[in-house]
Amino acid sequence: MNEYFSRSGLTQVDRTTSRAPSAVPAVQPITAQQGADPQAGRSRPGKPYNGEAGAALSEDDLASAAEYARVQARVADILAELRSTTGASTVQGAEANIQSLLPAPIILVPLPPASREVVESAVMLGKRIAEQSSYAHAAQANLRRGTVDQLLSTGN
Repeated sequence: MNEYFSRSGLTQVDRTTSRAPSAVPAVQPITAQQGADPQAGRSRPGKPYNGEAGAALSEDDLASAAEYARVQARVADILAELRSTTGASTVQGAEANIQSLLPAPIILVPLPPASREVVESAVMLGKRIAEQSSYAHAAQANLRRGTVDQLLSTGN
């Protein structure tokens, strides 16, 4: 059995003729009433809509969207205060206000069932990580112009 075919037996493809474009059906716009219907809403992949679980998911989504909107509104307020000429706010004050919106970093070191010495070493490790993270934040915040120029020139 030979699976190889002769090229002389194949017909050539005619690339000069153009095909007629196929019509695509129009997409129906979604109205506000359709979006309010919980049965018409999209379910997440792998998570079918079922009563209370679907309601809890939508409440979680609404809570995260509300939190995001609250933070965006607060940032807009800070920037508006900074732009106003009558406000006594400074760039440093605005930066401090925006930094206060950021979540505080938390270091979690999982503790396996262990002895007292292992737990103490894990606590020391957490403290050491916290100290080194402050060095990393300070180093990233205070870059010299020459360092930035050198990094940008080596990136090409």
